Amino acid sequence: MSKLSREEKLRRYHAIYDQIYLNPRIHVHEISKNVRMARNTVSSYLEHMYNSQLLFGPELRLKYYTGLNEYFYLVKVDDPYGAVDELQRDPRITYVAMFLGDWNVMFISDKHYDFSHVSGFENLLFKGERHDIITPRVFLRDWRFSLQNMKNEALGFDPNGISGTIPEIHPPPDWDDEEWILFYEYKYDFRKKVTPVLRKHLISSDKFYQWLATLPEHVNVQVRFYPDGYGNYTHFGFFFKTEYTEAVSSLLSNLPTSIVSNHVNGGLIIMLSIKSDMPSTFNALFATIHKMKTSGMVEIFYQAIGVIHYPGSED
Repeated sequence: MSKLSREEKLRRYHAIYDQIYLNPRIHVHEISKNVRMARNTVSSYLEHMYNSQLLFGPELRLKYYTGLNEYFYLVKVDDPYGAVDELQRDPRITYVAMFLGDWNVMFISDKHYDFSHVSGFENLLFKGERHDIITPRVFLRDWRFSLQNMKNEALGFDPNGISGTIPEIHPPPDWDDEEWILFYEYKYDFRKKVTPVLRKHLISSDKFYQWLATLPEHVNVQVRFYPDGYGNYTHFGFFFKTEYTEAVSSLLSNLPTSIVSNHVNGGLIIMLSIKSDMPSTFNALFATIHKMKTSGMVEIFYQAIGVIHYPGSED
């Protein structure tokens, strides 16, 4: 690997990511055949990609259905470390993250949560039920090309020529107890080996493949790609109040890194990542986002920089 140019390594990383994005449980020998690399080479690259945080996932997220009852909160407190510590210990909280900006704590709760009693509470910026969570496919592009595409889409947006997006409501999973066990086993690692899981829970292979066949109807699969390693990016959070969620998500997915598009009632909470050593991209990104507002693509937006995130009680 050391003898290859950076561009060739990046091409290989992306080719492997792309195979997993398109087929999350694809076997290594199938990746090897499709990308025309030796199986041992693919295995070595995959190990490096996970260890260096170039690749995350695949993970499973339930599609939105009536009764899912998961809620996003964006809040401002005067002691975010204390608030995060308190939230981490609450079994109702499934995810919590710290930010610097228009909000400084984001969390997800599986019940309505009265945040006002938390010490140092200042302001609730947003509370809303979460709908689908999507990670659009990343294409191999350079930053200049990506940002120019984003700018062009923002400039060319015409709210009179497009309908607002209506959130899709999916049927709830009609899974039995064993199938819910499988969901939670594979939620954070959909490539986990099958036999140890089935032996652990005394579940048959027939039941596993029966459950597997239901997943396209009930889950979105998240696979995230950061070509230079997650730690080499600045991670932004944006809350967009908008009716045009598909247009916003499509525009931002021009970036050559993964975005996480959290659909919520009233708009989008999007996480995106910009190379920390490329200040010109920051200016281009924010210029585009302001054009999204002036063109009518978004009504209003709020922004923050991710500082640290913590898994919630589900982990």
